Amino acid sequence: GMGVEEADFPGRDPIAEMEKFGREYRLMLDGLMQLLRKRAEEKGSARVAQTMVGASEVNPLKFLPTVEDVIVTIIAERSPGFLTGEAAIGDAVKDLAQHHVRAWRGVQAALRRMIDRFDPAAIEEELKSNSAIGNLLSGGRNAKLWELYQKRHRDIAQSAESSFLGEIGADFRDAYEEE
Repeated sequence: GMGVEEADFPGRDPIAEMEKFGREYRLMLDGLMQLLRKRAEEKGSARVAQTMVGASEVNPLKFLPTVEDVIVTIIAERSPGFLTGEAAIGDAVKDLAQHHVRAWRGVQAALRRMIDRFDPAAIEEELKSNSAIGNLLSGGRNAKLWELYQKRHRDIAQSAESSFLGEIGADFRDAYEEE
């Protein structure tokens, strides 16, 4: 099933090789489970939609508590409702690759929106919406622009302290969930 022949490993003890492969397979499954759990944590903190458990096609790597449970479920192949080992691993790798792409796309969109909020043209437009008397009383246009800039920075910084990526977290989530 690996696409290699016994002749590719001359002089090797097949039993020892299978034991070694078993240890490596276990490490790979455990690593996939850890990555999938970390992905679920990150999606939760970003308030992104989570994978739901269904009655069938359940990926044991995502929903079983231990690597031992996963190995028994995959090897036994008699647990109704669970994906086969091959399908579970393929599904996990696909989900992790999509998560990677979506996370970067989400960060990029959220950062772009944050940068746009500091655009001098946007700040000037906001200044125009204020009354002329307010501009005069606060020390003129430049002083008012600086005041708006400071307020905007303070608002974004406070927002970032209180939640994932602050107010731009919604932009991240929207870009992440975009197909």
